[in-house]
Order: sequence, then structure tokens, then C-alpha cells
Amino acid sequence: MKKSRLILFACFFISTIILLAWFALQQIKQESLTNIKNSLQTVVQTTHEGLQLWIKHRQDDLLGVSHDGQVIKLTAALVAEYTNQKPLIESNNLQQLRDIIITKMRIHRDLGFYIIAPNKINIAALNDNDINKVNSIFKIRPEYTQRILSGETLFIPPILLEENGNYLYENTQMPSHSIFVATPLFDEHRNILAILALQIDPSLGFTRVTQLGRIGETGETYAFDNEGLLITNSRFDEQLKAIGLISQNEQSMLSIKITDPGINLLENPHIVVKNQQLPLTFMIKSATSGKSTYNIDGYRDYRGVPVFGAWIWDNELDIGIATEIDIKEALTPYYRTRTLILFIVLVVAALSFGGVYMWLLLDRKAKHSLEQILKELEDKVDERTKELQLLSYQDGLTGVANRRMFDHSLEKEWRRGQRSHQPLTLMMIDIDSFKPYNDNYGHQQGDACLKQVAQILASEAKRATDVLARYGGEEFALLLPNTSLEQALIIAEKCRKKVADSQILHEFGDVDHLNVVTVSIGVSVMIPTLGLSSNMLVEAADKCLYIAKRNGRNRVEPTD
Repeated sequence: MKKSRLILFACFFISTIILLAWFALQQIKQESLTNIKNSLQTVVQTTHEGLQLWIKHRQDDLLGVSHDGQVIKLTAALVAEYTNQKPLIESNNLQQLRDIIITKMRIHRDLGFYIIAPNKINIAALNDNDINKVNSIFKIRPEYTQRILSGETLFIPPILLEENGNYLYENTQMPSHSIFVATPLFDEHRNILAILALQIDPSLGFTRVTQLGRIGETGETYAFDNEGLLITNSRFDEQLKAIGLISQNEQSMLSIKITDPGINLLENPHIVVKNQQLPLTFMIKSATSGKSTYNIDGYRDYRGVPVFGAWIWDNELDIGIATEIDIKEALTPYYRTRTLILFIVLVVAALSFGGVYMWLLLDRKAKHSLEQILKELEDKVDERTKELQLLSYQDGLTGVANRRMFDHSLEKEWRRGQRSHQPLTLMMIDIDSFKPYNDNYGHQQGDACLKQVAQILASEAKRATDVLARYGGEEFALLLPNTSLEQALIIAEKCRKKVADSQILHEFGDVDHLNVVTVSIGVSVMIPTLGLSSNMLVEAADKCLYIAKRNGRNRVEPTD
């Protein structure tokens, strides 16, 4: 009788332990899924904001070109020549347009440009072969035509070009995929003359932003269009080649339709599937219907691999963005915990009451391990977010801060100066005779010169609060908080002397007795007060720079 009671008690105790373990596992799994959902949503939202920021920046750049009076004038003349059936390739207006727009393109290393008549024919382009042809944008993505002709400035997702021309930069082959930003050009009566489109390399911004959303070993962030076509490169190109979804010479961008193969192709590489003929994945069906949501129940991606995901559909851009991670990797912490708990239950069954104590101890350790792994995942998300922010504030050519970062820093330091009543110094620095340098040595050498001068100037921005930014073209701005005029002049003279001493050959300048690259510097110092504005500091520095240029260049001109 006593033995039976002991057996019954042992069975009851072990049953209770198993039940408690089951409840604990369910709770841990639910917490894991919630954390995974939050992480995925954070990544996809951050990536979406990064893409919007980058696209807005490129649209603003394009609008700046479209409002250029000389561009409007030359376009009107070219339209007239086209209407009168004159040979456009021989047109002087075409060459002048190329000179103006190519200068703008070099800032962001754009691939090309098109000026398109309302009948969709190219009347200006980087390559002569593109003139008098129907523009590729309107052949491949015709849905954008009427919107642009109605006055909208649009981002046009990647398209597969019919022909690869020569890249703007020497010895570089143009990629087969391009994205565009396009806007109408208006005459003085607000009538549409033509459409201006800039051709952009997806790898320099668009794809780069989505790549920053890759977490863990299998996490992937990508963009797609309203038909479920992949419009950024996949993280898994090598896998896709191995299972035959793309050929060895193909890229996944614009080659993969995001469909559900019904099986895990990585585990069944011998099975041949036709990607274009399969049903769309669960995520694509949801996203292209206009929904922005998540799934932590699991679904198959375009490789057939079970994944968790979060996605956003952007009606304005007419594209979707998704972040996915393999279920196997996402639930690794949970699987580890589950294995550990099952082991503990076996120990409890064997050791009875002694195992109970061990179960509680190890369960606590398992939860701590799970928290650490989830914290690492969150840290990676934070790291990617910071990289996205840095990308939006950095000049793509020189690596120093860009104009947006300068404007932000100027307003911040101006407000701080109002509170502290400390001086704020601004140097406007311009490379002397840079246009002759570019014209005679070539734009590649010009880019190298800009980079070298930027590195020299950056060596004098030594404090964490100092900001060196590329202000535009060959002009730089150096912002020095809490710096007096005397201190600023010392720093300015060091900058001027270092550039001259670097002996960058310039045989076509107009600085007396020198055949090297030099800079002119205007220095302005103000103590911010309520009666002044930061624009006054910039205007004063610009004025000093003008005086320095007028007085012979290669000099420092301080404010009065």
C-alpha cells in the first residue's frame, strides 16, 4: 500500500512537472515570437524610412536641375529643333545640355540622363545612340507616363535595360538594371516642354539601404513591385543559382518573381520549378493588396524556406518592402530552451525531488540566455539603424558630411550658441580655378582632387563638435563651435597652407607664381543672439570668400 502511494505520488509529481514544463514552453515561445515580430517590424520600418529619405533627396536634386533657367532655355530650343526635324545629334543645344547635366550627375555618380518629348521620344541623352528612340521607361513601365505628364516628380523602380551603353565614367560597364527619377520641364507659361529623367545605379543607394536591413545569418530585407517582382538583389544569389532559379550569369534583381514553390527547394535541389508560373507567396499576396502587417505563424519564401516576416506597402512609391528571417534561425533560442527543459524533465523523472531544484535553476539560466540572445538581435537592429542614418548624412564622393548634415549641425550649434553666448565660426572654402582643373585633367582626376582636399581639411576638424561638409561642387564648409576669430584664422591659415603644400599639380590655374591646387577661405565669426540668424553667418562667410577670390585667391579673408 505504501509502495502504491509512493508510485502514485511519483506519477502525480512527474505529471505535474510535465504540465508545468509545457506551460513554460508555451509562454517562452510566445515571448520569443513577440520579440521576433517587434524586431522584424523595426527593421522594415527603418529600411522604409531610409528609402523614403534617399528617394526624397534624389527627387530634390532632380527638381533643382529642372528649375535651372539655362536647362529650360536649351530644352525649349531642342524641342523646336526636334519639331522642325533638324538633326539633334549635331545640335549645339544638345552639347550644352550635356555639359550642364553631366556636372550635376557627377555629384552622385549617376549613370545617365534623358530629356523626353511628350510623345515619349528621347531628344537628349548621354549617348548619341539613344537619341530619337522611344524611351525605355515608357516601354517597360508605361503606367508612369501620364502621372509625369500631369506634373508629378516620380521615383521609377528598377527596370531591365534593353541595351547597355557606356557608363559616364571611363572603363566601367553600365549595369543592366537602372532606377530613374523623372520630372516634367515647364516653360514660362507652365506648359510641359518635356520630361527630364536621371538614370541611377541601384547599387549606390537603393539596394544599399535594403542590404543594411539584413539581420543574423538568414535575415533579408528586399523590395518588390506590384506584380511581385524582386526589384533589389537577393541575399541568396548563390543558393538561387544552385537550385536553378537563376542562371550562373544572372542577378536576382528583376529575374525572380516572389512565388511559393510549395516545397523547400534547398532540401530538394533536384526538383526543377518554373518560378514565373507559381502562386505568389503569402507575404506578396498581402502586400500587393495594400496591407502592411507581419506574420509569425510562418510561410514559405521564394526558396520554399519557412520564414517569419514583416512588410510595408508604399502606395506613393507603388512598391513593397519586406523583412524576413528563416524560422529555424529565428527560433533557435526557443529550440535551445525547449531542449534544455525536456532534458530537465527527464532528470526530474529520474531524480525525483532533487530534479525539481535543478529544473528551477536551469530554467532561470535558460531564460537569461534567451534574453541575452534577443538583446544581441536588438543591438544589431540598432547598429543597422545608425548605419542608415550615417548613409543619409554623408557625401558619397568625398566621405565627409553632406549639405543636409551641415544644415542640421548649423541650426543645432546656433541654438547652443544662443544659450551659452559663445562664438560660432564658419569657414567657406573654395578650390581655386577648379573648372579649368576639371576641363584639362578630366573629371576622374577632378574627383580625386576633391577627395584629397577633403582629407586635408578634415585633418583640421579635430574636435567632436567640428563639422566639415561638402557644401556643393568644389566648395566646403567648416563649422567650428566656441572658436574665436583669432583661433579661426590660425586654423584657416593651416588649411590653406596644407592644401598648397600638398603639391597637387594644377598648371591651368590663375594664382600668381603657383602651379598647384590652392584654396580661398572666407571666415565669419558671430555670437548667436535673438536678433541674428544662422543665415547671416553663412552670408558673411560667403562675402569674405568672394573678397578672397577677388583679391587674388589662395588667401584667407576674415570678417570685418
